[in-house]
Amino acid sequence: MNKFDPKIYCDAAISFALQFGKQYSYQPKDIEEMDDLLEMIHEHYQSKEISEQTVGKIAASQGIYLGQVMLDTKLSECGFAWSMDENGPCLAKNDNNKMYPVAKAWKRIVNGREDSLKSFFDIGIMIAEGRFPKNK
Repeated sequence: MNKFDPKIYCDAAISFALQFGKQYSYQPKDIEEMDDLLEMIHEHYQSKEISEQTVGKIAASQGIYLGQVMLDTKLSECGFAWSMDENGPCLAKNDNNKMYPVAKAWKRIVNGREDSLKSFFDIGIMIAEGRFPKNK
């Protein structure tokens, strides 16, 4: 696993959100704000007002910000860190325990509310803490 520096992406996410009146503060409450912001972007995507390339850029910055808040909230103390693999930046504990917040942000923009970032955040924390139910 390779290291990954999220700072430039987080700065871009914060600046982008400010353009829409959203103020991020590296807190879990930001995720609901981000869900609302990406719903607006989803609507623009659905009406073909923004390109796939633009969606990719927004998903990268917002997803990396999402991942950083997850790390700051709980994941880093559970052994997760930023890494880079063949699928892009991820939160990884080891090769078998990875989360992809950028992919989730992209899905949120493309698919809408069914791909909730708040749900991804909550479940990611539960998984990191070992509280997510396992299949029997």
